[in-house]
Amino acid sequence: MVAKIKKFSDSTLSVLNNGKRRFYVYCLTDLKKDKILYIGKGCDNRIFEHEQAARSQDGDIDVPARKAIAKCKKLGRHIISYHLTEAEAQTAETALIHFVKSVVDKKFKKQSAGCGAGGISAEELDERFKFTPCPLDEFNPDGLVLAVKIQNALDLDTDEEADYRFDNQDDANLKSRTLGNWIVGKDAASKVKYVIGIHADLQNAVVSAYEVDGFETMAEESKNGRTQTRYRFHTASSSKKVLSKLGLHQKCLPELKFGGAGEKAYIRPKTETETEQENIQMTPSPKIKKEKTKS
Repeated sequence: MVAKIKKFSDSTLSVLNNGKRRFYVYCLTDLKKDKILYIGKGCDNRIFEHEQAARSQDGDIDVPARKAIAKCKKLGRHIISYHLTEAEAQTAETALIHFVKSVVDKKFKKQSAGCGAGGISAEELDERFKFTPCPLDEFNPDGLVLAVKIQNALDLDTDEEADYRFDNQDDANLKSRTLGNWIVGKDAASKVKYVIGIHADLQNAVVSAYEVDGFETMAEESKNGRTQTRYRFHTASSSKKVLSKLGLHQKCLPELKFGGAGEKAYIRPKTETETEQENIQMTPSPKIKKEKTKS
């Protein structure tokens, strides 16, 4: 069960605040009575403000709804659609209110006159986008990691059953997009132990991770007439298990640099010397007791 929150995490707000498309439409419900209490539009942490206002009898919420929210023992907060312009949010809010009043609940009190797929609770939305920064100097994998950028990563299908190859790749699937096709050097490809998917627009959030057990290649001619080799990695691993193994579950790597318009980066395991030096730096110096001199 997802713990109740009072505001969105910074990483979630960075996803929601998408320029002009920073608005969302939401509804508040009484989970025990299975009843809709309020429908509104807003941005940032607007969805959380009503409960505090209702408890303090303050704010601009309609009086009947305020009373219902104040009395509610188990309040549900749901994001119906997000990444909307203010005009789109206004239209969606009005349409939803009219639908609820005329079809779902004719006793619904509010009188005022998308994008994200389906409704989702505020807690589930925050859990989905909440990534904790992991400093690169604290990440020491047991093999070479190939980090690759995945566009629109959080909108992709996460099914992992298929064994994707060049002849059955699926650009709408996160596993397929993570595993290939990547132009890497022959020597590097043979040393890659893990491939991790990075959502660059979300502070380099790590959205997928697979342990490599092989690869296939496909040669193609580039624009300048040279032949380049694309690699597609194979795996029998589960992303969730590998993320946990690497300590990257719900983590982001803000310090990771891709360079220019690059789509990939390497993270190499630390050498024994580097590890020993870090241990020395972390070990506190022993305190030397001064002997008292006799006068």
